[in-house]
Amino acid sequence: MKLIYALLIAVALAGCGSGLFATAPIPVSEKLSPAAQKAQNVINEANVTLTSAANVIAMKKREGVSTRAQAQRDLDKVKGYAKDLDKAQELLDKGFVLDAETKAEALNKVLLALHKELASRKAKP
Repeated sequence: MKLIYALLIAVALAGCGSGLFATAPIPVSEKLSPAAQKAQNVINEANVTLTSAANVIAMKKREGVSTRAQAQRDLDKVKGYAKDLDKAQELLDKGFVLDAETKAEALNKVLLALHKELASRKAKP
């Protein structure tokens, strides 16, 4: 969860453009095995996507595109995905590298789809 808060700051500073996230890679410990480094990078990427989705939710609420209730439902989804991502990190920390990477890759796909849906949401006339 600490990583998510750090990423909130990183994404806020770096911004994002047209669906591609303009953030520098988050450093990964070189003490990890190459497979664990790869899994950590996937987890980090999913965390950036998660944070960006949360930022889009806030933006759409400010713009009046989403109601307070809709924004809360969307945030509840993101919080659930954050818990799942924390579980992926726990798997990696316990040495279940492939399981962690697989879980993070699947979450990132879901988060990218959610981000795309949120970003394309328009105000109803």
